[in-house]
Amino acid sequence: MKTKILLAALVLLGSTSTLLAGNCIDKLSRSITRLPNVEKVTLTPLVLNLIKPFSPEMKGINSMNILNAEELAATDYNQLKKLLNQCNDNGYETLVSTNEEDEMARILMKIEKEKIREIVIISLEKDEVSFIRIKGAIDPEQLNAIIENNK
Repeated sequence: MKTKILLAALVLLGSTSTLLAGNCIDKLSRSITRLPNVEKVTLTPLVLNLIKPFSPEMKGINSMNILNAEELAATDYNQLKKLLNQCNDNGYETLVSTNEEDEMARILMKIEKEKIREIVIISLEKDEVSFIRIKGAIDPEQLNAIIENNK
């Protein structure tokens, strides 16, 4: 009986710590959202469905979240830099990763079942941060076509 209780407690503790740890991309997004001068744009599925008939490039995109904050305080910059450095690419494929002096950039993509489920673009500079998160079920061929058409 004690073994079952101990095992149940360990499972509960493990699942709770996993939930509390969360995704580093989510943590980064929440941290940016809390900045005092952040500008937020969220395109919900309803809004995107209204846009899609006029913009076929939006096919497969379910939501977009855009965050931008300028005039970062040094403490905010350091906190975001630390979070970004600690981010392991848990489930994400890193397409671009740069670190130059006080500038960092990441482009991450999550692919499941041969569809792009998420694209995350993060740019962090000493005085500004930009965060773009696109979710959906995007066909990689569609993305390639968009890139080719915009060269």
